[in-house]
Amino acid sequence: MEKSKGKIQVGIYTIAILMMGVVGIASSLSVIGSHFPDLSQTEVQSLISIPCIVIIPVTLLVGALMKTMSKKLLSLIGVVLFLIGGVGPAFSESFLVIQILRGVFGAGVGILQVVSTALVAENFEGAMRDKVQGNLQAFQMLGCAIMVFVGGWMATLNWNGVFYVHLIAVVTLVCVIVCLPNVKPTAAARASGAPAEKGKLTGKMWIWMVVAFFVFCTGQIYSNGNAYLLVEKGIGDSAASGTGMAFFCVGGILMGLMYGKLSQALKSYTMGVGFLLMAASYVVMAFAPSIVVFYIGCLILGLGMSVVMPNVFLNVGASVPPASVGMALSIATCIQNFGQFCSPYLVNPISAAVGAEGMTNVASFYVAAVVGAVLGVAMLIKGAADSRKA
Repeated sequence: MEKSKGKIQVGIYTIAILMMGVVGIASSLSVIGSHFPDLSQTEVQSLISIPCIVIIPVTLLVGALMKTMSKKLLSLIGVVLFLIGGVGPAFSESFLVIQILRGVFGAGVGILQVVSTALVAENFEGAMRDKVQGNLQAFQMLGCAIMVFVGGWMATLNWNGVFYVHLIAVVTLVCVIVCLPNVKPTAAARASGAPAEKGKLTGKMWIWMVVAFFVFCTGQIYSNGNAYLLVEKGIGDSAASGTGMAFFCVGGILMGLMYGKLSQALKSYTMGVGFLLMAASYVVMAFAPSIVVFYIGCLILGLGMSVVMPNVFLNVGASVPPASVGMALSIATCIQNFGQFCSPYLVNPISAAVGAEGMTNVASFYVAAVVGAVLGVAMLIKGAADSRKA
């Protein structure tokens, strides 16, 4: 049994490597934009926003499909779509075709985001679940670091080189085939001898959905704006942005590996501390007088995000009956991508209104810091209340 669980972990972790694939080309957007000079910055950024919006209906569909299809089959479909939509743009000179392929790519990412978390909830419990979820977060950040760093370097050779980095999914394809069991939900129910349980979505779950929206809406400010922030402050370029993303991912990897022990130590205060780390990181980056200070802020943000993100999904899963976990996680993933999609449309007008002329990206980072601080204080208060009840 332990050997079987170990193989399942390998499958989960290699899926996790692909889960932040949407931002894998973030540091290369300026290079892609220079190849299509007639396009606006917003149009170029659509290469990130299009997958996010496609992921939304896909995650809801996957939540329903998991009731009848094995998670292994869904994972295989997700990886294949990831490969087609990820590598395909390297062979096209049409921006419209690239956008369509990015939509295919988003469908693949959406499937993998839901299935990976559902596999954790289905196969592990208690402290082991916390550990696996933390490791999943670490591998997610590792995949992001690889794609951003290698993709940025490949983009310096040719504008379309960044898309080849998605070939990393070949490793995942092999591991999914070898490591994940092909168990249909109906077969699992018969094996346990338990009657089918009716799903139910709770009010508590919807509260966590609101929290998730703000988490990912503010988190996306970094992905969308860090390259522009460096140029605005005059302390770096797109290459420095890619390095900053790598520091962000390193922070995420470190925290992912420590998450299980940290959550046991901080208990109900864990999420509040994570939000405050995020708030502090945005202040550091907005204030940064040099690229070194900016990199420190990136590292802190990776630490904070890797505390908050697993907490969001674990709390969503714990807020509904077992039969509803798959659908709840699908909705949470939908909210994640909806928040990421909405981020520039909500934050940019606010930043333009409160920021000094020519410093709107700096203002957006301060906006993120304020939201993070408010959520951090709210979660600390909730943590104190939970501790008194315990």
